[in-house]
Amino acid sequence: MPTNETTSAAPPEDTRRRKAGGCPNCGARQAVGERFCLRCRCEFATGTMPAQPELVPHPAARVRWEVHIDADRVYFETGKSDGMRFPAAQPPRIVPLRGERVVIGRRNRLDGRRPLINLSVPVDDEGVSAEHAVLERTADGSYQLVDHGSRNGTRLNDRCVRLPKGRPVPVRDGDQIFVGAWSRITIRRVGL
Repeated sequence: MPTNETTSAAPPEDTRRRKAGGCPNCGARQAVGERFCLRCRCEFATGTMPAQPELVPHPAARVRWEVHIDADRVYFETGKSDGMRFPAAQPPRIVPLRGERVVIGRRNRLDGRRPLINLSVPVDDEGVSAEHAVLERTADGSYQLVDHGSRNGTRLNDRCVRLPKGRPVPVRDGDQIFVGAWSRITIRRVGL
């Protein structure tokens, strides 16, 4: 004759989680109609974790760029300096390029904004506009230079020829950008 005995043993941990509406892997609550756990991506029906694709960074993500900023006496002497003096103490600086849009300019006196490539320190190059030019990142990870109509123009590799307003020009490792009265910005590729 069968007995109606009940066992007091607790069900296994994963069964308790499932019965409580939780993920069999991490125990997170299961939303109605969800197939996968929102926390760990475990499949509720099978209790299996999806295969993780190997995360390989895009080649462009491994390429880093920086700019070397200094004062160029030859550029200063060939340009219109209109009473400005060549800076006696303008130590070279290195600025890593970060972001999709890098402004070349100087501190905006009205709102205090400072561009990433700030040419108002340590000596203010008064020939540079607040937003003189922009380096824009391209899909392959390189940059292109755009002058949006600065008062004194932007020059690339040739100290005398101004870039056309609004037209993107690709820049390469070693290219030199001339802005303001004396500022020279050399593009350097770091990495691959």
